[in-house]
Amino acid sequence: MHIGLCSPHWPPSRGANGIVSYVAEVRRHFLACGHDVSVVSEGNLIAADESVTPLAPRTSAGRALARAGESIAWRFDRSSGALAPLGRILAREVAAAHRIKPFDVFEMEESFGWCEMVGKAIDVPVVTRLHGPHIVKPVRTLTPAQRRSDEARCRAEARAVRASTLVTSPTRAILNETCDKYGREAGKLSLVIPNPIGMDPQAPRWKVEACEPGHILAIGRFDFWKGADTMLLAFDRLLQTRPDARLTMVGPDEGLETVPGEKVGFAQFAQGRLSPEARERITFTGKLSPAQIAPLRLRAMVQVCASRWESFPYVLLEGMAAGCPLVSTAWPAAGEVIVDGETGLLTPVADPQALAATLDRLLGDPALAARLGAAARRRCEDVFATEVVGKRLLELYAAAIGNGPPGPKPDARARELELQ
Repeated sequence: MHIGLCSPHWPPSRGANGIVSYVAEVRRHFLACGHDVSVVSEGNLIAADESVTPLAPRTSAGRALARAGESIAWRFDRSSGALAPLGRILAREVAAAHRIKPFDVFEMEESFGWCEMVGKAIDVPVVTRLHGPHIVKPVRTLTPAQRRSDEARCRAEARAVRASTLVTSPTRAILNETCDKYGREAGKLSLVIPNPIGMDPQAPRWKVEACEPGHILAIGRFDFWKGADTMLLAFDRLLQTRPDARLTMVGPDEGLETVPGEKVGFAQFAQGRLSPEARERITFTGKLSPAQIAPLRLRAMVQVCASRWESFPYVLLEGMAAGCPLVSTAWPAAGEVIVDGETGLLTPVADPQALAATLDRLLGDPALAARLGAAARRRCEDVFATEVVGKRLLELYAAAIGNGPPGPKPDARARELELQ
């Protein structure tokens, strides 16, 4: 089977992104199972042997897209006028890749509805993966320009989700809400398949006796959606009962939008909102590589996800795989990842006082932390291991392909011309 995957950037080492992590992990598994896998990313076709083939000469808009690939911010803040041209560029590139070596099946995310354009450009099943549908994100105050951009994105994604032959989602909550709000018919094939993670039996695991008491680790962008303000304000409150606590925050500083259209960075937020005691006990590292994060996770007493919304964060899977105790805000699908009280603790979204109380409870009970971490590791092995998830994906692809022969049909060139 020749499987095509779409990724915001490649190789994965270029930056932290959940979609890239997902693509890299399923690609590894598919190759290990003997399948051929190609990745389309930033105007290039990356073959199974890592060779890179440019797909088409870039127009000025295409070059802008390639430059934007250096930072995936363009996926979240584009004016409505740019969405369709960028989608057509991507569709032409996937069509070019299909001509070089025909896909049997192609999978990509739902963002901006570009999967609909890709589906019209090639004549094989296109699986739409719900990595983060815009419609299900919490309502927030927006500027007029932001509102227009959001509305354009949601309209495009709705058309694509309704038209998709096959939609998969990492959680039931995201799937149900997306299909309901975007108007996808109940009878159309829509499946829940979690994100996978590799389980290295040789990788070091979290042990309570090796932890630094009171050490809290929070991993994620410093921004609104990742709940950076919730984490910091909770830590400030926690110091009232645990003055020896310490917080390490890891992630790029993309600015926290506390007022519509205005962002503040970590230093400005800390200076204006946190006590001097809290500022002294917080280490903000900025962006780190997975290799740099791993030892921090083993030394911390707890890892926290304070997000206002998530689809299926790899940061939690990585913590579970290491057997690390987890505390997460209860965004809509959080309970499908963490079983509250069994494999981690859940706390209300955007509630610093509740998060502080939950952290106080866990930091004061090392035995509870150890039980939660061990149970999280077992759940990861049973439910989220790549071998478990990858098998389901391959079965799905085989069913989607059926008996139809791969390769371009006579009208493929006509479809391509429509995208010019």
